[in-house]
Amino acid sequence: MKVDKTAKDLQLVEKRGKAYADSREVAAMIGKRHKNLLRDIERYSKAISTSPILSPLDFFLPSAYMDSKNEKRPMYYLTRKGCDMVANKLT
Repeated sequence: MKVDKTAKDLQLVEKRGKAYADSREVAAMIGKRHKNLLRDIERYSKAISTSPILSPLDFFLPSAYMDSKNEKRPMYYLTRKGCDMVANKLT
């Protein structure tokens, strides 16, 4: 599968004073279906939540968007740490 975006093309958004990447764009960059990336992020968040020193919010911020049918769909905003975790799990 051809990946259309490069790291330079990733649009960052500012939320709560931090820069985040949209999970839909990250999925496109890595050539993965968004629903599969959401599944992976949920699994990572669950694992992180068992740590006494880490918080899933340091990696992933849950959010939602309106799709083309005007239906609310889940998504995440990823911090730099979240992007690094997703990238490391690919290798």
